[in-house]
Amino acid sequence: MKPKNKEKSNGKTKKASTWTGTKIVLVVVCVLLAVFMIVSSLGVSWLTSLKGTQPGDMATVAYTIYDDQNRPVVTTNSKLYNETLAKGGTVFYSNPLQVPVNVTTTTNITRIPVVYQQYQTYFGLFRDEMNQISTGLSGMKLNEQKRISLVMPKDPLETQITADQFELLVKPINETRVNEQIVLALADHPQINLDNTTPVDQYMRTFYVKGISPEGLNMKYGYSTIEIQIINLKNR
Repeated sequence: MKPKNKEKSNGKTKKASTWTGTKIVLVVVCVLLAVFMIVSSLGVSWLTSLKGTQPGDMATVAYTIYDDQNRPVVTTNSKLYNETLAKGGTVFYSNPLQVPVNVTTTTNITRIPVVYQQYQTYFGLFRDEMNQISTGLSGMKLNEQKRISLVMPKDPLETQITADQFELLVKPINETRVNEQIVLALADHPQINLDNTTPVDQYMRTFYVKGISPEGLNMKYGYSTIEIQIINLKNR
């Protein structure tokens, strides 16, 4: 019994693969070399964006501070600044703030250059506020955003002002409403400047009227939160 004839060939034969082991190795090496060159050109900055902040790092932050009514007080956001002014609000414009990460400051007042209705002046952050911001930066990554509480339970930063004092500083008490924002100058320690002199260490804070009574006004100059974003980070 004769075996069946094999199927006729279609005349095409497969070519042997040109991808030898040597060529594959060379291609892999070239790819790795290209990756290495790209990484080298980036330096170490790309590593900074992958890991969280460490104590002693210097963070440059864009930020907005909010009061108890969630109104912006100081901001690096020019759009928010202009929108707030257009609505009749009270807000300062600031450049980004440099803060050492998780480093306690002993400076009572950090004076920050700001713009207030086209005027150049200084805004003041108290020591405990700066320390809360510094601590809150711990572990954050480059470009990360976060809200940090600025509430100080032991010192809510409130003050009582008599009707006469308020009229001397601002306006008659009967022209004032609860929750109204008012800008006042402070000097060195958180106390209201009642004389007509301008101290060298003057800085500004926004107050808001928390309550009005026959005895005067209860005003608060403490804030609720600060929203921050790390836009630059220098390792120690």
